[in-house]
Amino acid sequence: MATKEPVECPVCREPPDVGQQLEDHLFAEHSKRKLAKFIVAETAVLANGDAAE
Repeated sequence: MATKEPVECPVCREPPDVGQQLEDHLFAEHSKRKLAKFIVAETAVLANGDAAE
């Protein structure tokens, strides 16, 4: 039987605390600026097709 992988935060690559939803982790642990930088970087990767940062 396959096991389900734990959810990982795409920003810090850490799992949320036990019982904590990813959204709550993002809100509590990451500033708006850090989240914005992450989104901009991911958007650039998608637009350019480049995985290097």
